[in-house]
Amino acid sequence: MDLLIGACVAAAVLLLGMATAPRPARVAEATTPAGSLVDRLVERHRRQLRAARLTMDARRFTLVCAAAPPALFLGGMALGSLVVAAGAFGAGLAVPRLYLDWLVRVQRRRTEAEAPRVLQIIVSSLAAGRTYLEALQEARARVGDRWLRDDLDHVIGQFHLDVPLEQSIAEVRTAAAGRNLGLIWDNLAICIANRIPASRAKGLLAELSSTVQFNTQLAQEVHARTTGQRAQIWLLAAIVPALFLYLRLINPEFFTVLDATGLGRFVLLPAAVCLEVLGIVLSFRLARVEV
Repeated sequence: MDLLIGACVAAAVLLLGMATAPRPARVAEATTPAGSLVDRLVERHRRQLRAARLTMDARRFTLVCAAAPPALFLGGMALGSLVVAAGAFGAGLAVPRLYLDWLVRVQRRRTEAEAPRVLQIIVSSLAAGRTYLEALQEARARVGDRWLRDDLDHVIGQFHLDVPLEQSIAEVRTAAAGRNLGLIWDNLAICIANRIPASRAKGLLAELSSTVQFNTQLAQEVHARTTGQRAQIWLLAAIVPALFLYLRLINPEFFTVLDATGLGRFVLLPAAVCLEVLGIVLSFRLARVEV
């Protein structure tokens, strides 16, 4: 029972800490239309779902996010444990956001890996004297990412329905999770909207290709350098619980105060778990480098 209480408190602290931690500002979030709090929340969830490539109604998802924490809290109270109820409330509050953030990060890694190849295909097509549409069609035929291929299909399909290319590109730009792919869409939309000839746009996109390659190499180098730090964080985090388990097996009487008193069971043990989890969260926050 003590282990269950400690685990629930740890999960609650971890999830609440990650859920309430500030996120880096994004361009898409800066353009949120004015309106009620519910409308802004729905619009933010709609952008997140689109970036995560989830075909789910944003209003329904917002309703589930709002109803899950109190429902799980009441379920924990029905079990007769305030600690379990608090852990369930934190899980209901944080799990949808953490799941969406994880999907967006996965999609960002995919698009960031594919962006240099897409840009190189477009530059090569424009250098061969093809139009913007033909360059996009060539990229569509040779791209490997399924979601990026769907975006290119959408742009080409909208063009055949007499929708300007820059308008459809701006539409798929909102679903671009990676910065490099966003740069490609933005520059393409600017070139097409200003009627810049493909032969001249080739030079601009070639310069952009150097920037994208630099960003990709920098991200890979930062990831390689921070991998060792993350491993050290997990190693240091495992020392304290391993030492606790070792001492409990060797000398159980050493934890008499912790096991037999209310102070130890409901204050010291939860406080130790909270400090351990907060140390892990803060260490990863400090080790995280946004490129």
